[in-house]
Amino acid sequence: MKRIRKVILIILIIITTITLGITIYVNVSTYKPTEDALLIINEIVQKKNLYIFEPEVATSNLIFYPGGFVDEKAYAVLLDGLKNEGVRVFLVSMPLKLAITNTNAAEKIYQSYPSSLPWYIGGHSLGGASASIFLSKNHEWVSGLILLAAYPASSSDLSNYNLRVLSIYGNQDLVLDVSKLEDTKILLPNDTEYYIIPGGNHAYFGNYGEQKGDGTALITRSEQQLLTIEIIVSFIENNT
Repeated sequence: MKRIRKVILIILIIITTITLGITIYVNVSTYKPTEDALLIINEIVQKKNLYIFEPEVATSNLIFYPGGFVDEKAYAVLLDGLKNEGVRVFLVSMPLKLAITNTNAAEKIYQSYPSSLPWYIGGHSLGGASASIFLSKNHEWVSGLILLAAYPASSSDLSNYNLRVLSIYGNQDLVLDVSKLEDTKILLPNDTEYYIIPGGNHAYFGNYGEQKGDGTALITRSEQQLLTIEIIVSFIENNT
């Protein structure tokens, strides 16, 4: 009996150590939001793992998956801009800061917040790829997919779906694998809209400072986000 207790204790210590190690790694690796993003997020309604950007008069819904190892609050400035244009945005906080760990988050949001307005899903980088994984199995109620510096997962063939897709990335983005973006175009509908932001990079879709391996932007973060908002709003309006 003592030997069994000792084995159980050792196992518990190992599990605790691994859990603590993962927690520390995620915390150290995650890009943190800048002060301007925090000022906005503090005014946004939060419900458990969800931030809801509620416009005065909503015209559409967007579920947004953050990029890998990026604190979701870093997207507050961009998403607040969309809110001001009538888009109700649901920003998801992902386990381990990786959207791939909860690709089905959109389904629960859709069920919990009934709305007759059009629904879109999108994300930045890994968040966009994770959104495509969700859509490959759950696309009936979604009007469109919005990819920011992202491309669909290789397992997500959306080419024959009745789905509008928007892809935006900057020409100074050195994090995005452009060759894979080109290769995966066959997984998206033929009428997918592509926009390349002159001077834009990977990190400027959010407010979390510079990103390792990224290119140097030739425009300001604000300019990139304002242009992104304009493109997204136009895309939604033209497909509503």
